[in-house]
Amino acid sequence: MKKIKVIFMAFLFILPSVTLFAGGQKDAEGTKQEAEGKMIIRIADQVPNLITPGIWDGQVLSLNSSIYDYLIEMDAETGKLLPALATEWSSEDGKVWTFKLRKGVTFHDGTAFTSEDVKYTIEITQDPDMGHLKKEDFAVVESISTPDDFTVIINLKEVLPTFMYQMTDYHMAMLSSEYDYDKLGESAPMGTGPFMLKKLIPKESALLVKNPDYWQPGLPKADELRIYFVPDIDASVSMLEAGDVDIVPQISPIIKKRLEAFEGYRVVSPYQEHRYIAMAADRGPFDNNNVRLALKYCMDPEILGKACQGTFGKDIFYNESPLLNMHEQYKDIPFRGRNIGKAKELLVKAGYPDGLTVKLYYASDHPYGNEIAQTLKELAAPAGFNLDLKGFPRDIYLSQYWMNGPLLLTGWGGRTDPSMMLMLAYYSKGPWNESHMNDPEVDNIITLIKGEVDDAQRQKYYDKLQDVFFERGTVINLQVPYLVALSDTVQDYRQPVTMITQLKYAYLK
Repeated sequence: MKKIKVIFMAFLFILPSVTLFAGGQKDAEGTKQEAEGKMIIRIADQVPNLITPGIWDGQVLSLNSSIYDYLIEMDAETGKLLPALATEWSSEDGKVWTFKLRKGVTFHDGTAFTSEDVKYTIEITQDPDMGHLKKEDFAVVESISTPDDFTVIINLKEVLPTFMYQMTDYHMAMLSSEYDYDKLGESAPMGTGPFMLKKLIPKESALLVKNPDYWQPGLPKADELRIYFVPDIDASVSMLEAGDVDIVPQISPIIKKRLEAFEGYRVVSPYQEHRYIAMAADRGPFDNNNVRLALKYCMDPEILGKACQGTFGKDIFYNESPLLNMHEQYKDIPFRGRNIGKAKELLVKAGYPDGLTVKLYYASDHPYGNEIAQTLKELAAPAGFNLDLKGFPRDIYLSQYWMNGPLLLTGWGGRTDPSMMLMLAYYSKGPWNESHMNDPEVDNIITLIKGEVDDAQRQKYYDKLQDVFFERGTVINLQVPYLVALSDTVQDYRQPVTMITQLKYAYLK
């Protein structure tokens, strides 16, 4: 099995080398290319850290989502699972899964996509040298057989009726068993996707060109994708307003209102995403549940909604569960109410009669970050919480402070099946367990949810889990709209809740 070793390096932030002109003129190279009849879509996206699937942190979705393919896609409108590199999948008992693969698919280097590549992609999740973020989820795989080039049989150690959803996770892009991702995964990423990498300037830009041998007829519709890595959202929006880019993901509500005041732009919200307020259960002060409850009694969802430039119950949602309100498994537990007197009593009970100071770490350049952090500080102050706000650019926050602070505010995308999020962030051994939750009852319920075949019984487990989180959970879950700014020329922009941007469908009017 090939090994992928992760090397962390510090990089300087470099603004993209795009020449901006007054009046929305395009850069000189773009004008030349358009004269040659090419359709070029330009995106101002975040600055990536690591980009190899499996260790990729999910930044710059436009890049990896265009280079790689997945076994299963999700319909952005209906949420239904669709065949992609797998044409069908089935299991009679939830333990043995069979995937039939699409024939005639090739990687960008010309090699054929076969069952060996699926086997390789799954097996490297368990490579200890890689640090794959799906290691825990795929530890359940007991064996993989490939009876022919287009059939994969996966034998699990236990029954998992929702196993197919794991194949929609953005970490599970299909990799080539014959490509050296150890050496080339960060500098020359290669998959079966609709676009092929032509040029990558680290921390600056990427040029992707149409894959002429793509398996889906008529796609992609664009000839090129030009992705500029911009560390500042205001700079990205300025590029949009100047006509130098066509798409800017992850904008803030304030920017949304600004753009909607002018013609030529529109803002779409493909889905809701989490803003988890995570309280570290393995250290003071939040190792004491009374302190966690005290902070929860300080909350006011309506005020938080207004801070996010939205309306609570309409486009802003709130709960104390890891689940999105939109999930069918969500249990609607009435809001406990803002009660400062109760919060003070709990802090006294916890041994903090004079209040306490807690550092709140968050990404200051991520949408909603500053607004939520400042509002949390103001809401919690009357009870005796002094929240010391520590905001950093998102890449610095994720690489240096995330997972390490007593109180964190983190943006999370949703998952197609809630159990995927539970295993990732709330199971004691989850790789992104930012609140360091280590609750045997929670671990047991999550395990039961994963293995339950009966929908009604699985829902009972979900209900119980959410009751436990309401009583002693480590999270406050504020849900906000994911916003993408588009030039009016961009058509058919698709991005389902998997977060995987489907730019193969996009074109310019």
